[in-house]
Parts: sequence; C-alpha cells; structure tokens
Amino acid sequence: MSTTESPRRARSSTNGAPARNDLRVPPHNVDAEKSLIGAMFLSDEAIGVAVERNLLADDFYKPAHQHIFDAVRALVSSSEAVDPVTVGDELRRAGLLDEIGGLDYLVELQNATPSVSSAERYVKIVQDTATLRKLIRTASEIADIAYSEPSDIPSALDAAESRVFAIAEDKVADTIKRVSELTDDVTEILEARYDNKNPITGLPTGYHDLDELLSGLQPGTLNIVGARPAMGKSAFALGAAVNAAKKTNRPVLFFSLEMSATELTQRILSAEAMVESDRLRTGRLQDSDWTKLSNAVNRLDIPLYIDDNSQVTVMQIRQKIRRVTQREGLPVLVVIDYLQLMGSSSNFETRQLEVSEISRNLKLLAREFGIPVMALSQLSRQLETRQDKRPQLADLRESGALEQDADVVIFIYREEVHHPENLNARGWADIIVQKHRSGPIGTRKLVFQGPYTKFDNAAREM
Repeated sequence: MSTTESPRRARSSTNGAPARNDLRVPPHNVDAEKSLIGAMFLSDEAIGVAVERNLLADDFYKPAHQHIFDAVRALVSSSEAVDPVTVGDELRRAGLLDEIGGLDYLVELQNATPSVSSAERYVKIVQDTATLRKLIRTASEIADIAYSEPSDIPSALDAAESRVFAIAEDKVADTIKRVSELTDDVTEILEARYDNKNPITGLPTGYHDLDELLSGLQPGTLNIVGARPAMGKSAFALGAAVNAAKKTNRPVLFFSLEMSATELTQRILSAEAMVESDRLRTGRLQDSDWTKLSNAVNRLDIPLYIDDNSQVTVMQIRQKIRRVTQREGLPVLVVIDYLQLMGSSSNFETRQLEVSEISRNLKLLAREFGIPVMALSQLSRQLETRQDKRPQLADLRESGALEQDADVVIFIYREEVHHPENLNARGWADIIVQKHRSGPIGTRKLVFQGPYTKFDNAAREM
C-alpha cells in the first residue's frame, strides 16, 4: 500500500448502484469478500496477494467491507499487525466500528474463513464482480453522453470507447519502477538479442541497409518520412508496409489521405508483379502481364489493410487500431500518408498548432499501443530556393514539433528529380536519416525503379 489512509466516513453512492431506475442487484459475491478479509486477518501472504493484485477498497460491494479494507490498508502502510483487534481499533478511531457491525463481526470474519490458501481466488472473484459493476456504471455514463446530444459525435464516440477500454486496461497500475528492476528486464532483452545474433531488433522495412542503420523500426516510436513531391514517399512507405505484413503475417494499417485504396492497390500490384504502372493505368496489358499479376495477387494474400478516409483523425486511427486488435491481434505497423492532410476534432488558432497537436498525439498513440508509427510529411517549399536541395530538419513543414516528437526522421532525396541531365543519378535515391534518437544517423542508397514506382535494395559488393 503506497500511502497511509484512514477508513473513509462516506462512500460514493454509485459503487454497485443500478443504473437509473434499474432495480436489478449489481453483480457481487459477499461470501468471497468475507473470506478474503478473514484470510487477511490470518495471513500476511493473503495481504500480499491483495497488494500485488492492486485490490482497491471500491472493489468490495458491501460498504462495511470497504471500510474494513481501508483499515487494513492503513495498518499495512504503518507496518502494524493486522487482526480483528487492531482493525477494530483503527475503525473505532475513525468512528466506523459500530457501522461495520462491531468487533464481533470482525471476529466472525476471521473464524468463518474457509481457506487462507485460497486468497488469490477470493481476490479474483472480488475484482471480477467489481469489473462487472464498473461496466454497468460505464454503460450508464455512455448513455448520459448520448442523451446530452453532443454536437461533436466523433469525440463522444471516443469518450465512450475510452471509458470501456479503461476498465480492461487497468489504468491504475503503478508506472514507477525501481532501476534495479529495469536493469533485470534490460538484461533479459540483451541476452535474447545476443542469442538471436540478429542486428535487426525492431520491425524490418525490407530496405536492408536502412534496417541495419536503424535496427528496424522500434516499438513505440514515431518515424517521420519527409520529402518534396515526386520523390517517392508513398512508394517508400508502401514497400515497407507490404514487407512488414509479409514478414510477420500480422496486421499492418495504411491510412491514405491522398490516394484512394484502388490507386494504392494498383501501385502495390505494379511493384509486386513488376508490370509497368502505365500499362495498369491504361489497360494495355500483354498476356505475360496477366500471368505476373496473377502470381502477384497470390503473394499479396497478406494482412495489409488500407483506409482511404481523406479526413481521418488521430482519434479515429486509435479506434480502428482497437478494432483490428480485437479481430486479428495488434498491428505491427501503422502508416499515415500524409500527416499534413490530417485534421483534428478541435479548433486551433493556427495550422501550426494543429499539426503540433497531431504530431504529439501520434507519438502518444505509438507509445500507447507499443508499435512503430510511420507518418509521411511534406517539406517546406523554401527548400526549392536553396542551391543544395537535400532536405534538412528545418524543412519539416508547418511545425517544429515534428522534429521534437519524432524518434526517427528520414528524408528521401533523388538527385535526378532536380538534375535529370545527371546520368549517374538516374535510378538512385538517398535515404537520409537526419534524426535517430537511439542510434546513429547517416545516408543509405536505394534503387528507384520509376516504371514500377518501387524502391529496391542496392546490390551489395561481395
């Protein structure tokens, strides 16, 4: 128990109360509550189980048991013994002893305990029934939201969904950790990496040189991919998304605010089948193309999902991640193409403030789900006025928050776009890692195959 707390005189009337005029009795198990309290009187181990499971006084249905547990918690916090006499004294000083049934009731609880060794089971029963009561109260709160007829429906839906998920996610879990505990965890991670012998500790993009530099896309990170138009941002992200879905056979979500799902799928097919995108666009296909496309379709039976809602918000992305997680498991990657097209359900004085809010929320989303988020970004037009047109961090458009929030910033630069006369630059792309919060920065080369709108690994020297 983290703080000394005396038993409370008043309890919230909503604990276990039926919603509105519903006369049904909320779920509860008084016998389990009695047995658990009696076990705590008899065994420090039972108290330890309650502490470890983060049992709360409000998890008890009967108000008397809530007060008793508060007294137990106060005694434990003061390193005092817990038994009917000490608990009774704590309740007497709080003016609650008669209210809970007196010392006789405390002795009765101790004597009626069936089994001290079943304390863990008692805790589970008490917490499970408390969860059901929370669900009932939450349903009532959601009904209140709906009856208020809110004007911002997306925010109302998010508020409702957040309330339900908060019950399942145990929001009151302690997030403070001792360094010695963390070093044990990190040591286990290091040992696993050592045994694995694989330098790619995160999610591979399929771009080998980039993966070696970044060790893959790491869980919980925001990865910004910036470039001017026509450099290939979407093609780069699509390649990474397809590879991630193939490699892991787990869901990958691609949110496209610029192109339709049909357009993106056509691009994916062109790259996978190695059939020129112009031929797909015009329908001037050869017999051999159909064979390639058929084989590509079979290879693309992968859990890659495309959402082409051009007005999607971070709030909606969060909801869609939850939906996919419920159906198929947690996605390994979320891609957003592109960030500056996103909107917000709130009003901001400037677009810069809005983009800053979007950036911050994407970072929080990555942390919340523990997955990498790749957000594509346009770059400032001022870049075009410089002699050296290689992107810099200051070129991130509309908000310096992108640079601050991002764990990784990648720029795509193709010299041939600006200097088509340079034959040596044709078909090459520089992938510039300008920021890498946990590792080195640098530039890596990729091959850009224009007819297929596809990035490929450069051949490595033997």
